[in-house]
Amino acid sequence: MHRFRRSTRISTHTRAAPTSRRKKALLATTGAAVLSVGLLLGITPQAQASVTGTVTGGRGNFSTVNQRSQPSLSAGITGKSWVGDQIPMTCRTTGDVVENNSRWIWSGKYYIADAFIRENTGRLPVCTSTQPTDEPTGNPTGRKALDISMQKQVKDQWCWDATGLTIANFWGYTRYNQYDFCRLAAQNNRLDCNNRPATLGDMANGLRNMGFRSSGSDLYRNASFGEARTEIANGRPFAVRIGWNSGGGHMNVIYGYDSTSNMIAVGDPWPTTKTYTWWNYSTYSGNNSFRWTHTRIGIHG
Repeated sequence: MHRFRRSTRISTHTRAAPTSRRKKALLATTGAAVLSVGLLLGITPQAQASVTGTVTGGRGNFSTVNQRSQPSLSAGITGKSWVGDQIPMTCRTTGDVVENNSRWIWSGKYYIADAFIRENTGRLPVCTSTQPTDEPTGNPTGRKALDISMQKQVKDQWCWDATGLTIANFWGYTRYNQYDFCRLAAQNNRLDCNNRPATLGDMANGLRNMGFRSSGSDLYRNASFGEARTEIANGRPFAVRIGWNSGGGHMNVIYGYDSTSNMIAVGDPWPTTKTYTWWNYSTYSGNNSFRWTHTRIGIHG
């Protein structure tokens, strides 16, 4: 993920990175590896006593390993560790699978994949954190979830595209794919479809060109819980941008709420992320990993 440049356009995903950086995004700077990923949006754990671990090159025999802001290959890179470095190990958690290993180690400042730690980390304490859940914890009578079919993005910069198409499909516009949606979003616009990041406005342009009665309006902030509840109560899933605290961003669909537990339902387009989760509203609005920065509400087919 890359930095959001402030302008009149609302960034809903990452900015394009140099080719060399994209090639290095798999945690190491030498070689290449095929990695299976499953996004887990973690909150920085509470500090605990730490021990040290030795960095290795893993199966790819890498010379350096990337430090991440959360246990995810799509999270911001905060630094790097060289093979042989001794790093503090505060606690363990789970996240993206790296070399058949879903464990990640929290150093107190960054996450590093357990696949690149020589020592057995099984006795480390589990990180204390706030995570999304599969189901809300409140009374079902205060809950509503819309029946969306969350699209998984077909290109790594197309979270905005998959999000827009998910909303389009909900309203019955089902004959389009993500390539079609990008072409619609690019009409009379500066956007191109060569795996580029885009904005909430670009997404709305695609919906408008599909024939939507309303492509919505922008909030240059998170929606309040009341605003989110109103959208869902009126049958309108809506699009949001989150920005990683380390730089860059991502796009999700909000499709439900639970008023008794103050939770919201989030659909995520990242290919290997858990697709449907429930978040505490306050946690999703802002935490040690990301902040909810922009919103597109009032979308109606």
